[in-house]
Amino acid sequence: MTGWRALTDDEIVELTTGLRSLDWSWQLQDVPAIAARFGWQVLVTRPDWVMLDCGFGLSSGAVEGRDGVVESIKLMVTDSASEDAAGRALVRDAFVSMADTITGAFGEPTARIPGDVAQIRWAFPETTLRLKNLAHTVQLTYQTNASLAALDRSIEFERQGLV
Repeated sequence: MTGWRALTDDEIVELTTGLRSLDWSWQLQDVPAIAARFGWQVLVTRPDWVMLDCGFGLSSGAVEGRDGVVESIKLMVTDSASEDAAGRALVRDAFVSMADTITGAFGEPTARIPGDVAQIRWAFPETTLRLKNLAHTVQLTYQTNASLAALDRSIEFERQGLV
């Protein structure tokens, strides 16, 4: 698996602290300025969605919103790995390493959610950082707490068979 890469410890700290320190409007119209600040390339812009290349290729990042207001920034922080044991091990190791590094920067996570798509969360007053192991890549999401609460409710409703 030559050439597979993940953000380094320094890069993940720079990214997460950079996201946390953003002081912006949370308007989708301002995403190009945020993308420029982080060195991301804007690929496609729609009324409630922006596709980014955040350094891991086409569609490696997305900014999602509603009515022009940003709800989440989703970023791949590793390359996509092969869907075999070796690839899953690379992703798992990167996930664990990044979780440890982010914990060092922000303290203990506020939630650890095991499962097929394991995730670790660091909640702040208005936003949450989420690190997810998607089996083929590790994804970092910076999300408003309101949109995360709505997502969690919909997942719970689906789990209960109400949707």
